[in-house]
Amino acid sequence: STTRPFIPSKSICENDLSLIDILNSPGNEDVCYCICDPDLDDTPIVFASEGFCKFTGYSNDEIEGRNCRFLQGSLTSTKDVDRIRNALKDETEANVNLLNYRKDGSTFINQFYLAPLHGKGSDANATNAGDATVCYYIGVQCAVPNPGPGQMPANPGWVYTQGNHV
Repeated sequence: STTRPFIPSKSICENDLSLIDILNSPGNEDVCYCICDPDLDDTPIVFASEGFCKFTGYSNDEIEGRNCRFLQGSLTSTKDVDRIRNALKDETEANVNLLNYRKDGSTFINQFYLAPLHGKGSDANATNAGDATVCYYIGVQCAVPNPGPGQMPANPGWVYTQGNHV
């Protein structure tokens, strides 16, 4: 089967486009990620990878157009959700160890990595969030066995972006 790649409708700066290119490349078909558009009402998911669909049990049609909060449930920590909400507000990265729910109601613990993707011509290394235009957010989820911090290296999104911070 052919994996559906994310093809951005907005121009993304080269640094951030490299992450998309890696995730679209062969060997990364099972990486669980989604792309959200902050320019649309409620920052909905505009792309869900095959890995995201397999991991959560939802189809693309059930995911795309919705805000990611549909994965939350009664055991999802409001403190963790607030960390994500604050990162979106501040247009910055976040790493959160989060409990979410699959379509079948089962829970999973994931190391969630959120990062803004900046527009072409903007400075992705700007010191102030206002200096760069955020055109998308990427959220990469990775199943981890335990709740708690320190599991970022398990998340390929976090790993792939580390070179961009040098």
